[in-house]
Parts: sequence; structure tokens; C-alpha cells
Amino acid sequence: MAALAPQPAPWRRADTVTVALLAAAALALFAYGVGVGTLWDQDEVRYVQIAREVHRSGALFDLKLDGAPWFVHPPLFFWLQAATGAALGFGEFAARIWSAVSGALIVVAVFLLGRLWYGTREGGLAGAVAATTLQVLGQARLGVFDPTLVAFMLLALYMYLAGEATGARRTRVLAWGWAGLATATKGPIGLALPAMVVGALWLLRRDWSAWRRIPLPGPLLFAAVGLPWYVTQTVRHGTAFLQTAVGYYMFTRFFGVVENQPGPWWYYGPVLLVGSYPWTAFAAAGLVLLWRRRAEAASQVVLLWCAITVAFYTAAGTKLPNYVLPVYPVLALAVARLWTAAADRAPDATRLMRGATLLLPLPAALLVAAMAWYGTTQYPSEVAGLVPVVAVTAAALAAGPLLAWGLLLVRRPEGAFAALVAAMAAVVPVLVHHTLPAIEGYRPIPRVARLIAAQPGPPARVLAVGLSRSPSLAYYSGRPVTVIEGRDRLADELCAGDRLVVVVPAADDETWARILLPREARRLADDRGLRAYLVEARPPCARAGVPAR
Repeated sequence: MAALAPQPAPWRRADTVTVALLAAAALALFAYGVGVGTLWDQDEVRYVQIAREVHRSGALFDLKLDGAPWFVHPPLFFWLQAATGAALGFGEFAARIWSAVSGALIVVAVFLLGRLWYGTREGGLAGAVAATTLQVLGQARLGVFDPTLVAFMLLALYMYLAGEATGARRTRVLAWGWAGLATATKGPIGLALPAMVVGALWLLRRDWSAWRRIPLPGPLLFAAVGLPWYVTQTVRHGTAFLQTAVGYYMFTRFFGVVENQPGPWWYYGPVLLVGSYPWTAFAAAGLVLLWRRRAEAASQVVLLWCAITVAFYTAAGTKLPNYVLPVYPVLALAVARLWTAAADRAPDATRLMRGATLLLPLPAALLVAAMAWYGTTQYPSEVAGLVPVVAVTAAALAAGPLLAWGLLLVRRPEGAFAALVAAMAAVVPVLVHHTLPAIEGYRPIPRVARLIAAQPGPPARVLAVGLSRSPSLAYYSGRPVTVIEGRDRLADELCAGDRLVVVVPAADDETWARILLPREARRLADDRGLRAYLVEARPPCARAGVPAR
């Protein structure tokens, strides 16, 4: 039976130079301007707020959000954010920099896999493709878990394959360690996904004795690295932790719908088409090439990794675009294999490259259409003012494929590849200096929150009335936020006589004014449909002008 990977060539100076340049370029690309733009509501703000509470309390395993226990994710990513926040302050850069570092680590892992299977040339090309794939590039610039999880899973896969190729027991043990780090980042999927792929390989290759090659220290290392949070929280919180962390956020997430995030069975089709941009056509052709060469072990690993990842998350009831992030780095290996095989004039690869070339402009057109559809349907009131911004961003995204298309038609494949990489890299300054500042103008909550934080005197309680819960209001104001609905509840809160800041939507300002103005409320902010009033402590309601009910 052929090995899962050939005996790797001796590591040379060229390999060191290549991987160092790739890592440095990827880190620069992902980290450039990463602190620009306030944190996005929900995930980014929640995670850095948890990290801030870890730093304040010093309780590494007892994660909390707004003082309440957090049983959703393990602590490793929060520890990284807390360490950076302690050194640099808990701002946007500290929240996001570890995703940029993890993105660079993904590129390194892709290079190592490509070199193991094919050689330094393929590894370098695959790393460049991974760094400039749209969804990898986007998520490596956000303060979320996924890039860190994927980096650790890919390194676990590489260590396993390298250990199988060389017979090195220590390397196979380290694979379990990387899977442990992935589990400590976002839960058991860090082991489950690589294990499903490896198990499928064993079945496909009828390697019935493979389990005997599992080194005993490996699972022990995994348990020591990946499971302490689960053990400590089970001991401390018992059933409450297990029902939330295991019952709800694992089983219910898979078999049901968590946090109103459903999707049809074809959900990940459009996601992958857009997410693999600008390499979409080449990724599809590369997968066809590997299918035709499926007798090769490398092709089997790539195909199984992609198929199992997509099938697993398609079967799950809860769906989000970031779940399929593990697919794109492995697709980059298929793209690199296609380009190098075509450059070597392999007939099957040459024909597939011609087909991909003909289809190359199509993903650009689909992306521009998707941007227009999303903007008009999700943000109809803002889209008119953002048309020039979106047009410049779309032009920047479309420039690379169109230029590469022309170069491929005149048979300049090296120039076409460079054009795709360079154009996607050039998109980042456009986003940092043009797109994000314009979008920031339509995000009033952080600005209002900072005005609240700047108020002199004793800290006021913050009420958000008629608004959906906004973690960024609490994060940027530095104060707990109580979300309420309706004028009756607001009147009850005002009767308490506390010093309050009331944040309301301006669309229904007359209703709020009838309640607030008799209390001598002072308007603090009026920003794009969001208004904030400071209400000082007053006498009882009947004497303050709030009508009795």
C-alpha cells in the first residue's frame, strides 16, 4: 500500500527562505490596518469583553460575560486576547491581532502540506493562494476563533501525515498536541474533523491496522492540552455546565438550530463560491484534477477533507459561513497542483486550465452581484450613500481576475498568477483606507457609547430602549446595559430615581420625549437614528411630571 505521503525531501535553505517570506507577507497582509474600524457587534465584542473580564479577575478557567458564566467556548483564544489587551490595551488591534497571526500560521501549514506531498514550488504557490482567498483574508482580520482553530487543525493533520511518512513516533504524538490546542480554542471539533478525515482514509485504503500506530502518549497529550476547561467546569458547575456546553452548544447546535441560524441544504454552495474568490474557477478545476488522480494519497486527503467538512456542516441544523473556513486552505493545495501540473504540460491539467480560464470572469460578476443584492436587501436605507464606496471596492476585487484573464488568454500564466495574488493584496489598503471608514459613518453605537463613557460625575446606568441587544454599547461605554421594550417599562425605570443614560431610536422620538423631557433629560447624542439622553436623579414620579398609571 502506498504511503499517505512520500518520504519528505531533506529540508533545505530554500525551504526556510520560502516559508519565512510566506509567513512574513501573510502576517503583513492580515495585520495591515487591522485596528481600523470599531468591533463588530455580537462575536467580536463578546469575545474581547470576555477576555477583558479574564484579565480583570485573573480566573483563567472561569469565563464570564457581563458577570455571568460563559459556557460556550473554551478559553485559549480569550487568554491570547487577554494577554495582548494587558500589554496594549483592550482595543480593536488587541482583539484582532491573534487572528492575523493565526492566518499566517494557516499559510505556513499549507506550505508544509504542499511541500510534503509535491515539493517546495507547490507549497509556496498553495500558501500564496491560501493567503489571498477571500474568506481566509476576511476572517484573518476579525477577532474571532476560526483562524486559530483552523491553523491548529491543519498543523495536526500535517504532523500526522509527516509522522506516517517518516515513521517518527514523536511527530505523531505532536499531532495530538495540535489537536488539543484546536480543542482548547473552539471545542471538540478541533479533534473530530481531523479524526473523521483520517478515519475515512483508513477505511478507503483498508488500513485495518492503522489504529495500532497511535502512540499512547498522543491521546494523553491531547487530554492534558484540550480538556482541562471541560473538566474544571464540570467539577465546579456540574449539570448546568454540561447542559449548556455539551447539550445545547454541541448537540442542539448540530441536531437543531441555535441562536436563529438555520439554512437550507444548499447553504454552503454560494458560500464556497464567494469565499474561494478569486480562485473559484481554479479550485473547481483543481478538485476535478485530483478526482481524476484519486489513486494518489494526496488527492485522497484533499478530497476527503473538503467533502467531510462540507457534509458535516451541511448535516448540522445550525449554519454559519465561517464554519467551512477549514475548506479553503486545502482547496489552495488543489489550485497549486492544477497550476504546476499545467505548467508541466500535463494534458489533463492543461485542458482543465483552459476551462477555468474561460470561466474566470464569472466569479467576479457573481461577487459584484452578490454585493449589490446584500446591500440592497440588508441595508436599504444606507445603500444609496454607500454606492460610490461599494463601487470602488467591487472594482478593486474584480481587477485581479480580469487582468489575469487577459494574461491567460495570451499565455502568460506566471503573470496571471502574480496578478491574482497582487490584486487581492491591493484590496486590503482599499478596505482599510476607503471602505471601512465609510461604513464606520453608518455605525453610531460605538460613537454614542464613547460619549456616554466620557460623561463626568458618577457612572450612570444605561438603558437601551426599543433596540436589539448591542454588546458594543456595553463594551465601548464600559458600563452594563439593560435592554428594555416599551414606554411602561421605561417609566418604571425612571421612577427608581437613579442617574440614567437612555438610548433610544430616533424614529419614535416623540414617544420617548413625552416621558423623558418632563424629567429634565439632557440630550447627549443624536447620531444617525440613535439618540441618547442623560437623566439625573429626580424626586418621585408624581412630583417629576411622569404621569401616574
